[in-house]
Amino acid sequence: MQKIAVAVALVFMFTFGHEAAKSAEDHMIPLSGGISEVGILMGKTVKNYQGDDLGIISEFVKGPEGRMAFAILNCRVTDNTRKIIAVPIGALSCGKENCVLNASRETVGTTPPFVSRDDLAKTRTAVNIYSYFGVQPYWTEEVTQGKK
Repeated sequence: MQKIAVAVALVFMFTFGHEAAKSAEDHMIPLSGGISEVGILMGKTVKNYQGDDLGIISEFVKGPEGRMAFAILNCRVTDNTRKIIAVPIGALSCGKENCVLNASRETVGTTPPFVSRDDLAKTRTAVNIYSYFGVQPYWTEEVTQGKK
């Protein structure tokens, strides 16, 4: 039943979130993982396209290939529950005011766990999190592009 609810939520987000993303596109900050962008994004609020606060960026972590791969969010899952999650950099769209993640609170609440920051440098953990958010891991992009 939970899978059906997540699927419905994703369809809803893609349907109504697309226009919001297009209107915010002119105000986005590129997330190449550079030092200047990281400093600007620390402490930014992360919202979804419906305007729900999902969390605050507390730090950034490198992935398996040594590049900046994840934003660590301190999230409020429920009124009484907080959770630390890793989100692929490519899943965030950031503007001057806040960042946007195409995810519901339920999605954030069920994000695959990681034990430590070092755990995120392990390929298996990193791939699981990237897949969960529907983002292709950056370390596989060159291989894919070479096949085209």
